[in-house]
Parts: sequence; C-alpha cells; structure tokens
Amino acid sequence: MKRIKNISSLALAVGTWGWLLFVAWLSYDYTIYGKDWIVHILQFARFREINAFYVLIFVVPFIYTLLGYLINEREILLKKLKESEERFRQLSLMDDLTSLQNRRGFMLLAEQQLKVAKRTKKRMLLLFADLDRMKWINDNFGHHSGDKALIETARILNRIIREADILARFGGDEFAAFIYNSSEVTPEILTRRIEESLDDYNREKARDFRLSLSIGFARFDPESPCSLDELLIQADKNMYTNKEEKGLKRGDTTA
Repeated sequence: MKRIKNISSLALAVGTWGWLLFVAWLSYDYTIYGKDWIVHILQFARFREINAFYVLIFVVPFIYTLLGYLINEREILLKKLKESEERFRQLSLMDDLTSLQNRRGFMLLAEQQLKVAKRTKKRMLLLFADLDRMKWINDNFGHHSGDKALIETARILNRIIREADILARFGGDEFAAFIYNSSEVTPEILTRRIEESLDDYNREKARDFRLSLSIGFARFDPESPCSLDELLIQADKNMYTNKEEKGLKRGDTTA
C-alpha cells in the first residue's frame, strides 16, 4: 500500500496510457468482429506484417508500464536526494550539542526576521547571554560537565523563549535570541523569568555547579532602524556590563 502511495502522477499517467491504448484496440476489434475477435486475431497469425502489428499491440501496455516504473524510480531518487540535501542544510544550521540554531542559522533567520520587522513596523529585542564561569566548570568538573551546563542552559532558555522567536547557541558559552517586543515580553520580564528558572535549577540537590547567566539586550525600533550587527554589538556591550556588575569577566575561572 505504501508503494502505491509513492507512485508519481506522471508514472501513473504513462502506465495507464499504455493500458488504455490496449483496451481501446480490444474494444475496436470487438466492435468490428464481435464474439469472433479472438478467432480474427488467430487467423492473421500467418500474415507476418499483421501478426507483428498484433504482437506490438499486446506489448505496448507492458512497454508503457516499464517506462512508467522507470520514471517513478527516477522521481523517487530525486525526492530522496532533495530530502537529503535539506537535512544536510538543516544540520549545517544546527548546533549538535544543544539542538538549537548555531551562529550561522541565527544570522540567517534573524536577518529575515529583521526585514519583516522593518516592513511591518514591529519592535524587536535581541537578547545576548553568556554562561558565567564556564571555564571554571570545565577546569574543575571536566568538559562533560561543561557540555551538560550548556545543554541545561539551552533547555532553560528554550522553555522561556517562544517557539515563534529565534534562539541559538551563538558560539562557545554564548546564547542569542531574537524576540518580538510586546508588553508581555520586555527585557525586565525575560530577565526575571530566566533568573527564576536558573534559581529553580540551582535549588535542586546533587548539583556540582550552579548555573548563572550574564544578559544584555538591544532594542530594534522600526522608526530608527539599524542592522543586525549593530544590535549584536549593543547587546554584547550590555551583557558585558551586566557581567562586570557581578564582578566577573569573560572566561572567569573563579567559582
């Protein structure tokens, strides 16, 4: 049944056409000779030219069926190649560890979103976050724990950032999100939700390390538009200010 569903319309049309020709010829012969149509065919067996014609008539539907099969196999192969190409394209835009968009995927999607925001006059927020003390986690608990910290951070952010928005592991221990700005989604609200989720995670027992994020925001105003690179620079600057307020710096090795 699954195989039937995979038959392309072109292959089905080609195969059906061959059999329609065959049925049309049989109908014509039956109309002319009535019940004696089979006898009529057999009588012509001694005439080479006419006999060859009848042989061809019988062979035609099978030729068309074979042609339809080959067309269908070709289309199935092309479809699989296209699907594989799409999978490879998606993999090139995804971060293997966290299953979020990677930097390349983020830039591609965010640029598209920014064009829409400019056209529709929508306000946007760019969130830039850096996982605090990542080097300290790697040095003291190993890179496996460092990977776990990144995965857990991605899960926390993924629960907070809406599916319609763009969330990515921007690189190393950095995360970025491009978000529609509304009264329900402001920097203050997002920061509070993230900190509450981090607190919930850190309160659980048997944690080797605590998760903490330094966060910076940049606003996109359609009345005073700017580029994505400019938003990233501003958000990164604000994130670094937040980190300094905690007495930290990038790559801090202290607990």
